[in-house]
Amino acid sequence: CFLAIMAQAQEKWSLQRCVQYALDSNISIKQNEIQAELVAITYKESKLSQIPAVNFSNSDGYRFGKSQNPSTGILENRNFFQVGLNLQTSVNIFNWFSKKNTILANAWSVMAAKAATDKLKNDIALTVANSYLQVLLAREQENIAEVQVKQSISQLDIVNKQVNAGALPQFNAVELEAQLASDSSNLITARGNVTQSKYVLMAYMNVEADQPFEIEEPSADKIPLDPITELQPEDVYALALVNLPQQKVNDYNLKAAQKNALA
Repeated sequence: CFLAIMAQAQEKWSLQRCVQYALDSNISIKQNEIQAELVAITYKESKLSQIPAVNFSNSDGYRFGKSQNPSTGILENRNFFQVGLNLQTSVNIFNWFSKKNTILANAWSVMAAKAATDKLKNDIALTVANSYLQVLLAREQENIAEVQVKQSISQLDIVNKQVNAGALPQFNAVELEAQLASDSSNLITARGNVTQSKYVLMAYMNVEADQPFEIEEPSADKIPLDPITELQPEDVYALALVNLPQQKVNDYNLKAAQKNALA
């Protein structure tokens, strides 16, 4: 068990895993999915409302003692058993076009709700990816700060030897000590930025802050790059209109509103 816990603690998160975990555990996405299900139920109800309604009921009764004979109307000291059956049906005739437009509007609303969920997933994926990159950037800045501190320590050691030998004045060593203090302060700030960036990413992923969490640092030569410079702006805009969920949400909501206006 101890080895399993240690292995889990040392496991690093890739960008794909971070995004997928955020999509699976985000509360807003779950709320949108439930809302989309409610809209789908409304759509099904509007479709089923076209079917004629039929109600059947029965009533049974037993009378004893002196009561009125249902055949003669005369009071008699007899027992009677009665059974009543009722069948009722209804169908809408004059609002067929209104129902049809309502059904179409609800159908567009279902598509809009699904597209809204897709948009939210895209937004969360972009947010998590950006936070992931911020952690990598903070780590790189921490590495640079560590190198700077090591260089300042090495230079201070050399200058101290020269000062002790009388080759340089004490002022040079004091300057390097001040530089080392500044570099050390920058290193502490850089480490704090790494921790802060990591907690921000964990918050977007809905991961507990006390859980062990480390991300992968992919090699730069393994990151695929698309030839963005070769794309034309009008082509990118046209693809965005067709593929982006936000554009679909607006389009579907507009069509739903148009059908509701005719209902």
